[in-house]
Amino acid sequence: MPSSEKQAMPALAEAFAALLEAEQPGAAPAKTTGWVRPPVPAITDELVERVAQRVIERLSDRVVRETTTALVSPIAERLVREELDRIKAAIKQL
Repeated sequence: MPSSEKQAMPALAEAFAALLEAEQPGAAPAKTTGWVRPPVPAITDELVERVAQRVIERLSDRVVRETTTALVSPIAERLVREELDRIKAAIKQL
């Protein structure tokens, strides 16, 4: 079959209907020989590098946020407690 006569892949509903029709007793084989699969994107070294870089950036951002939260929260709590203790001590000395 010349490439100009090839058909694009059918819509999901059409493909499902063809499967159902093919399962019927005495059904003629479904005509799928003209369907053309969409091209598969080439996986190049550049694509792998771009994906890897994005993953590293996102992981780095997440790790920084988690680490910051884990470190800053206890320090902030300690500083607030110390300041409250200092204020209480100053009030008692009045």
